[in-house]
Amino acid sequence: MKRLSLVLSLVLVLSLSLAAHAAYIDGTYEAWSDAGARSIQSSKVFIEDGKIVAVILREFTDRHVEKDWSTYPYPEAGEAARSFGAQFVANQSAEADIISGATGSCTGWIQATERALIKASADKPAQKYFDGTFLGRSDTSSYGGYYKVVWVTLENDKIVDLKVQRVLADHSIQDPEEYGWPLEMAREAYKEAALVSEPGYVDTISGATGLTQMLNIAVRDALDKALID
Repeated sequence: MKRLSLVLSLVLVLSLSLAAHAAYIDGTYEAWSDAGARSIQSSKVFIEDGKIVAVILREFTDRHVEKDWSTYPYPEAGEAARSFGAQFVANQSAEADIISGATGSCTGWIQATERALIKASADKPAQKYFDGTFLGRSDTSSYGGYYKVVWVTLENDKIVDLKVQRVLADHSIQDPEEYGWPLEMAREAYKEAALVSEPGYVDTISGATGLTQMLNIAVRDALDKALID
């Protein structure tokens, strides 16, 4: 009887061990944090044998330009980008201690890693998109070299808010009042349509064909970042 109990105990331990190692589905999973006013973070998580084996962290500005840590004026953020992922590997979860001087970045990376691990889980939410606010970017216009960035807020797979900016070739933000055309009116017309349309598919707005096309691309980029599957 004792021997049987010992065997059953070993089987139970082995089963629990295998279950722990199979917590995540093998593969590579990238997810994004909510977009703040000045930045957005991404986390690419590598899963092998059900375990987190590596994490790559990146951060982008509100112009959707990736930060270059070799020239970034706050070295703590660059150091965090290089070292913070090791905590996720060591903890086998999205838990990590915030690094002083890089609180905003670390908070975003924790959220992005949490979302990546949800993607790696067999038990995913029924929704298509994560709830939150995601940054998207259009292609670059052949006329003037500008592009659009959007903040798309999602709830229950619906767009509930939208903010738009035009980024010029020098990465400055263009003031709509300086454009000389009712740009803000066209943006509002797009936003109104986006709130009631299938996400990412607004019909061409009369007199604003180029704007509609660019914003559809930017919104779809934001939606891609929000995908759960």
